[in-house]
This record gives sequence, C-alpha cells and structure tokens, in this order.
Amino acid sequence: MAETVDVAVVGGGVIGLSVARELRLAGVDRVMVLEREAAVGQGSSSRANGGVRAQFSTRANIEFSAFSIAELERLDRETGLLGFHQTGYLLLTGTKAGEQGLRAAFELQRSLGVAVQWLAPEEALARVPFLRPDGLRAATFHGRDGFLDPHGVVAAMRAEAQRLAARILTGTEVVAIERAPGGNLDLTCGDRTVRAGFVVNAAGPAAGRVAALLGIDLPVAPVRRNLAYVREPGGAGGLIPMCVDLDTGVLVRREASGGFVVAWSDPDDPPSWDTGVDPAFLEQLGRRVGNRFPLLEDLPLDPRQCWAGLYPETPDHHAVIGPDPLVPALVHCAGFGGHGVMHAPAAGRAVAELVTLGSCRSFDLHPLRPERFAEGDLVVETAVL
Repeated sequence: MAETVDVAVVGGGVIGLSVARELRLAGVDRVMVLEREAAVGQGSSSRANGGVRAQFSTRANIEFSAFSIAELERLDRETGLLGFHQTGYLLLTGTKAGEQGLRAAFELQRSLGVAVQWLAPEEALARVPFLRPDGLRAATFHGRDGFLDPHGVVAAMRAEAQRLAARILTGTEVVAIERAPGGNLDLTCGDRTVRAGFVVNAAGPAAGRVAALLGIDLPVAPVRRNLAYVREPGGAGGLIPMCVDLDTGVLVRREASGGFVVAWSDPDDPPSWDTGVDPAFLEQLGRRVGNRFPLLEDLPLDPRQCWAGLYPETPDHHAVIGPDPLVPALVHCAGFGGHGVMHAPAAGRAVAELVTLGSCRSFDLHPLRPERFAEGDLVVETAVL
C-alpha cells in the first residue's frame, strides 16, 4: 500500500528543507522530504561558498534576495547557527562596458529599495586597501550582503522543518514517478511507495533527472564550480567585503579564521557530474587573480586545499519555479545556479504559496516559470559569479 502525503519534496538540500518548512507554516499537514544521501545538505549545499547578495541584474533575483536576506538575518539572530557575516559585497570593474553594466544594475537595485552604494575608485580602495588601483573605474557596495556557513543554514532549516513536524527521510532515492488517480503522483523509493498530491522537484543539479522520470525535459544542467583556500602569512587579518573582479570573474573573501577563499569558474566548462577540482583551475586562477588582487598573486595555492561543487544551471541563469505545464502536480524549484543557499527562504515561500493558494503572492514568478524555455521568453541574469 502506498503511503499518502499532501506534498513530497524530492531533495533534502537547503532548498528542499526551506520548502518543507514553509509548507508546514502555511498549514500543509503531511509534508515529506525524500533525500537520497545519508544526511540532508550533502549535495551542492555542502560545497557552497556561502555568499549572500542583493546585487543582481534582474528584478526576480533582486526581490528574492531582499526577502531572503531579511529571513537569514532572523534565522541567525534566533538560532546562532548561520555565522552570517554581513561584510558586504564589493563589485569592481575597470572597463567601460563593465561600468555601464554595473550602473544599470545599480539603478535597478536602488529602484527596488536595495541600499546599494556607488563608489569611486578611492572609496573602494578605502574598504579593501590591497586592491590593485590601476584602471579601476567604479564599484558598488551593499552592506547587508556578506557570507555565512551553508552547513549552518541547512541545520537551521532542518531544525525548523522538524519542529514543525515535516518528515525527513534520508537514504531514500526516488527511482520512479508515475501519474496516479485524482491527479496525484506515485513515487517509488526502493520498496517504499509514496502517493502525493504535489511533488516538489528540489533536487538541485539532479532536477533534470527527476523531471525525466515523468518524461519531462527540464533544462537544468550540473556545471562545476572550483574554489581554493589560500593561507595568509602573518595570521588572520580583519574581515573584508566579498570582492568580485567583474573583469576576470575572480571572487575573493577573507575567512573569519584567516586566509582567503578564492573562486573562479571557467565559462567554457561543459556540463558534467565531475566534482573533482579542474586540473587547470590553479593555473587559470593564477593568471587572473593579480588583475585586482595582487596580494594573492604571490601566495602559494595548495591543490589539497581546493574543492569543487556543482551549480544547477539554466540557459538564462535563473531558477525554475512553478508547476510543470505537462504535469501540474509536479512543481519545480531548482536551477538556482549557485544561489540556492542565499535564495532558499524566498524559494520556500514561493512554493508554499503556489501549493496552498494556487499562485504566488509574494513574488512575480512569471520570469521563472518552467514554460519560458519552450516559449523562448528568457530574461538573462548577467551578474553570474
């Protein structure tokens, strides 16, 4: 006999846990999370850099960030688990095209109520004195941006979901999904069958595979993201903003315990499930990091202190949130392209409203709807880090 639930959430990363928490807060009685790993948060959530920012180039992402930052601040105050360091994000450019793009994003962010600041080069250097000033044209800064511990976010979301009586099953892989009477869906997980009124596809990089179980083509592809930890001589320095060199794509932040986390992704890296560090990563990073961060140019990069994770990417660098047009009981919530940790609160709220109200009241999900790909109606996020 199939066990019956109101909503089954496929994926126990930070997105799936947030969805489960919000569904219970919205009054959905029987919510079950199905996670194939032995513990929640072991996929992309466990390998994230932990950045949180409102400095995006589209309304959808900016509004998701504004909502989520406030909720992450609350969770950090109430649980003490997140380690949320609101050091700000400092976006830097030395090209005319980069300045024009930064200005357009800045004006959109300000119009949506985000208190981002436009900085002259000398103001950016005052915040991070070790930046290379040569050719720097402009920068933007938002003080409520920052970084946190992804494991802490998972722990806080899991604790709230369990307190609200959402059931979380680990070591439970969904291997089949079939249509069932009454518009329900039957999920097969080993010898367990679960019948659900709604299934939320929150499977991160594997979201395309989950959709394929119902014969659906969902364009969410896993793309590798490489990071390195660089030791800092002379002990820990003070925290700095999360610095992004828009001209090279290199991102740098200082750890609270000292040292730097440095990230760069090869835009030509093809989709794959490889979570090993790209052998060319350190050489490619070494050629770029000195453009704006000369301090790091001469520090040794240890391959043993590098790691990689998977971004669930879509063609327009936006998440997919909404009921599938072919199977309305399947609600997608995936494809966040590395923004899952920072956008988890908004994603959970959006799905809960879709399930309980039939539409989302808090956000305009039109740019994120699944059918946009077939319609060719894409709005591209350009602030991809």
